[in-house]
Amino acid sequence: MTNLKVNPIWGSPAWEMFLPFNEGFNEDLLKELHSIGSDIAFGLDDRPQDSLWDYDTPCLSLLKKTIVAHVTAVLRSAIPEAKELNMSVDSHMCWPNVREPGETLEVHAHTDSTIACTYFVKTPENCGDLVLFESRDAINWEKGCLNPDASMKERRIKPMANKLVFFPSYILHTVEENKSDDLRVTITCDLKKVIDKTAPNAIVLKSWADKMVKLCSEN
Repeated sequence: MTNLKVNPIWGSPAWEMFLPFNEGFNEDLLKELHSIGSDIAFGLDDRPQDSLWDYDTPCLSLLKKTIVAHVTAVLRSAIPEAKELNMSVDSHMCWPNVREPGETLEVHAHTDSTIACTYFVKTPENCGDLVLFESRDAINWEKGCLNPDASMKERRIKPMANKLVFFPSYILHTVEENKSDDLRVTITCDLKKVIDKTAPNAIVLKSWADKMVKLCSEN
C-alpha cells in the first residue's frame, strides 16, 4: 500500500477562523442570551425551546447563517467528496456554554451529528483552553490495524472572542478550568451534513447500479 491516500476527514482535522462581525456584535449577543435565560429562569417564557436557534433574535439568526455558510465553504474546499456531492450543513441544535470561575467541561464527543462547532463570545484571560484529543496515531494506516504503541496527542485551542472552531463530531474534547475571575461564554452547535440528492452518486445504491447490472450479465 505504498500509494495509500488518507481521506482528510479521518485525519482528525479542526478548523479555526474569525467571523467578520463588528465590535459590538458579541455584546449584543450576550444581551440576547441574558434575555432568553432570564425569561426562562423567572417563568416569563412558559414554553422554553430546545435550541437557541429557535429564538428569532437578530444576533442569533445572523450567527447561524454565518456559521452554516463558512463551514459549508470550508468543507467543500477541504474534502473532495463534499464538493462532488454539493454537500452543505444545517443546524437544529444550539446551546450556550457558560463556565464560572473554577468550572471545567468533561471529556465528551457529539456522536449524533457530523460537525461539532463552537463560537467564542466572552473569553477573559486564562478562562480555559479547548482541548481536542488526536487519536489518528492509534491506527497504523499502512497495515490497516490498531497501533499498540500509539499515544494520545492533544490539540490546544486558545479561546478568543469572534473565533469559530469546528471539527468532526467524533473527536473527543474538553474545556480546561476557568482560572479567570469572570464568565467564559461560548455558543456550541451541532451541524449535520446535507447532500444534494441531484448530485452524481449522491445516493449509495445509485453509485453501485452499473455494477449490480453486471451481476446477472456475467452469469
